Amino acid sequence: MLKIQDDTYIKRTLKFLATTLLIFLITFILAIIFSPSIETFKSATNGTPNTLAKAQGLHKVCEYILNNGFKVPFQMLILAIIPIPFLYYLNIITTTVPMGIAFGFVLNHDLDKGSMMIVASTPHFIIEILGFCFIASALFKVNQTIIRKISNLLRKDKKQNLSFKLSIINLLKIYFFISLPLIMIAAFMETYLAELLLNLLT
Repeated sequence: MLKIQDDTYIKRTLKFLATTLLIFLITFILAIIFSPSIETFKSATNGTPNTLAKAQGLHKVCEYILNNGFKVPFQMLILAIIPIPFLYYLNIITTTVPMGIAFGFVLNHDLDKGSMMIVASTPHFIIEILGFCFIASALFKVNQTIIRKISNLLRKDKKQNLSFKLSIINLLKIYFFISLPLIMIAAFMETYLAELLLNLLT
């Protein structure tokens, strides 16, 4: 049932992950060098929904899953339908860059406490981003099939059309059996493990 008819989806996922971590690292280093102001920090974290910021315990886990497990992937799907390559990747960038700025800010503000917060936050961040990268890998094929169908309408020498149905089936399998479980794990880690690690480190 989990057999995914796409031999390169894991390789693409790792490429997306490597690119994302590189963007994060560059943002983090720049944030350390240029020491972002409190205004920059606030604007970078303004994307967090109010319901998520105020939630606690299991309610917070549910809000994380609702936002990161359903809302964000749906936004990525809508962007993937637009016949522009990698547009769906913008959602991952808008998650990664603010995190890099936030890490740089807390490190500049207080080296000891900032380091502890970064150590506590890194595990769930990596797993969450990995979940998004799996979705992006699946959406790559969806987007590619749409672009191929449209480009074939405009050229004399037609290229072989890719199966849109197969790309959607693979997307659903990757989402429900890989990405969503990873995002759910990240939600529990962000709610409970991050706080536990922070308490142990302080």
